[in-house]
Amino acid sequence: MMNKDLMTENMQNPLPIREISRLTGVNSVTLRAWERRYGLIKPLRTNKGHRLYSRDDVELIKTIQAWLARGLAIGKVSELLESGLPTQNVDIENIWQNYLSELLAIMADLNLGKLEAFFNQLFSVYPAALIADQLVSPVLDNLNQESFGNSVKKAILINRLSEYLLMLTQRQRQQAKGKRIAIIQLNTAVNPLLNALLHYGLTMNQMKSELLGVVSVAEVVFAAEQLALDGFIVFNDACSSLGEFQKELMQLTQATALPIIVGGKLIHALTDEFPSHVHLAQDAGQQDVMDMLNNIFPENFGGEAKDED
Repeated sequence: MMNKDLMTENMQNPLPIREISRLTGVNSVTLRAWERRYGLIKPLRTNKGHRLYSRDDVELIKTIQAWLARGLAIGKVSELLESGLPTQNVDIENIWQNYLSELLAIMADLNLGKLEAFFNQLFSVYPAALIADQLVSPVLDNLNQESFGNSVKKAILINRLSEYLLMLTQRQRQQAKGKRIAIIQLNTAVNPLLNALLHYGLTMNQMKSELLGVVSVAEVVFAAEQLALDGFIVFNDACSSLGEFQKELMQLTQATALPIIVGGKLIHALTDEFPSHVHLAQDAGQQDVMDMLNNIFPENFGGEAKDED
């Protein structure tokens, strides 16, 4: 158990929940769920009941994220945390493979009731970026295969999950106090569902996200000026022409000096060198995009906010 002096030192500069969200990329709703349902985090409370966290809590949350990314079920995290074993020294069953099989089975039957319940279960305890990288992207790859019924399954999944994300995003939009970031497409080959997930993830982390879709370079300049944007995200897993995509991306970099984060599987195929205000997400996934935003805007990633519980 931590002694009193060490505990006091650890809490000399306590952090509110919005700052913990900024430092870890895990939104406040998920953090509360980890605390209430699973006892994974034990923040202190002010006299008014607001949660306060320590720097050790930041490292704890990052450790939890590492377990979850490896596929550990959320309900088993507490047991392994107590064991003190390094994440790389434990063989675990990948729960994301189970989720993938479950989702594909739901889509095979087009069971819309189960689909909604499945969404509710996942989004109540997992960060959006983790769901995007570990589940939604693989299931879209599966449904992109030429097989009877896949076009219908894919359309239903995209439409239903997009509607679900829009509902969740609307609830959180009023609380967004951070930087204003636009998610744009440079061609029509982008799957809108992955951008909708990114939009939801940004909003849940209190960023003012704008989902603009396919826009021309001239329209990007217009949007930057009229919306007072702080940056752009281009997230592509595929494109109709790599050469054309690189050309449009280069034109975008010449049209604005705002930070541009490029993510998605397509970045591994890019060969051009880009200016310093272009940031390529090395791991291609949405979690890496969130980490890059945190690095680019280390101050006020989630904005200034009132005390939160």
